[in-house]
Amino acid sequence: MNPKNIKRKRFKKLFLLLAFLISLITLFYYSFVFEPNNIQIEKINIEIKNLPEEFEGTKIVHLTDFHSRNFGKREERVLKILKDLDPDFVFITGDFIDHSTKDLDSCQKFWRKLSNQHQGKVFGVLGNHEHWLKSPDISAIKRMLERNGISILNNENRKIYLGGRDEALPRLYIYLIGVDDPDSELDDLPKAMIDTEENIPKILLAHSPDIIDNLQGKKVDLILVGHTHGGQIVLPFVKPFWVPTKNRGKYASGLFEVNDTYLYVNRGIGLAPTLPARFNCPPEITVIELK
Repeated sequence: MNPKNIKRKRFKKLFLLLAFLISLITLFYYSFVFEPNNIQIEKINIEIKNLPEEFEGTKIVHLTDFHSRNFGKREERVLKILKDLDPDFVFITGDFIDHSTKDLDSCQKFWRKLSNQHQGKVFGVLGNHEHWLKSPDISAIKRMLERNGISILNNENRKIYLGGRDEALPRLYIYLIGVDDPDSELDDLPKAMIDTEENIPKILLAHSPDIIDNLQGKKVDLILVGHTHGGQIVLPFVKPFWVPTKNRGKYASGLFEVNDTYLYVNRGIGLAPTLPARFNCPPEITVIELK
């Protein structure tokens, strides 16, 4: 064989190997470093029946699945984004921490800064990772969150007032309903909705989209959930292969209309400990404007 042809073949093989290695390193960096930290802001409008016109344009920020292990750069980035957004309310749908979290003091610093930045406006529910944490127990975690200014709704409801502060006007409100983690089968929606009035708008916070199957005919206008992380690895034209819900990939991420209820599934901020990468599924902060 011609020595020149041998050199060409060797060069071609070396070039292909080098291109493969560069592609592999690039894919690794993108999936494990860049995209997990590339927080996207998703903006949607939700039309709610019976919403008083005074509430037009009310801005809600939906956060979920921090899986925080400490107060780091990601948490600082979230605080900065929220300060710029200046929402009327911040709703958090569980997994504030990872079940292996040990630096709870650092996590509490983040919760405190978040609540101080949006005083009286931060509400949340618990996720499965709060329940999986062996020590402290779930009651202590709830107390920590509330002591740091985050109101946790655990199978209960609360009136949140959005307007009508003039004493001559009626106080205008909607119901915020929160249930314990559906993934752990701890949700109790009938209890959570006790004494709610039928024609008043209702927003429900839950950790998992599985809550949609537990409505049992109860009327809720908007449900905000997380838990799925959007699947984290999403190949084009293919359903996410990892969605930890009963319905698998049916409610992986985004907005759905189920009967007369809107369901929004947030991709979350953090990562599943067993899958610390994202591809075509960046972390998300959702801004919801009520119409």
